Amino acid sequence: MMFEKGQVVKFKDAGGTGTIIRIEGDVVYVSDDFGFENTYHIRELLPVVEWRVGAVERKDKRKENAAPAAQQIDRLSIDLHSHELLGSTSGMTRYEILNHQLDKASATVREARRRGISKVLIIHGKGSGRLQGEVHELLKKMGGCEFYYADFSEGGYGATEVRILNRLQ
Repeated sequence: MMFEKGQVVKFKDAGGTGTIIRIEGDVVYVSDDFGFENTYHIRELLPVVEWRVGAVERKDKRKENAAPAAQQIDRLSIDLHSHELLGSTSGMTRYEILNHQLDKASATVREARRRGISKVLIIHGKGSGRLQGEVHELLKKMGGCEFYYADFSEGGYGATEVRILNRLQ
């Protein structure tokens, strides 16, 4: 392997790179990334190879901004999993987390009514069923809607689809 003064090299047994200052036989003097001069045997170094690529022709057309799928235009959705709603649940009780989840579900249904959207998908997860039961109770108390488990492809027993009957609050 031929090295020359000013060439950038990597070290076989260590991280980082350096620049060759001088070469004396099989001994190479290298200035590392921190400016320190070190000596290495020529077999301890690897050349840094820089590949230059000319203009690359773009074969694919730019993607147009696609409109949302028809089922998403007339439906809001919310994922009530605590890791989705809250950055951290540290210091929160289960009761506080549950109330936060229910507040978000209620706010989403109210927002759908306000915007004239007829469906809401509430993802509550399967788990023990506590959140699911609380969401169903909340929806009964809110009134003006009917609800059922979502299609299997959208979560099945882990999600509830809400159909809003009256769009007024």
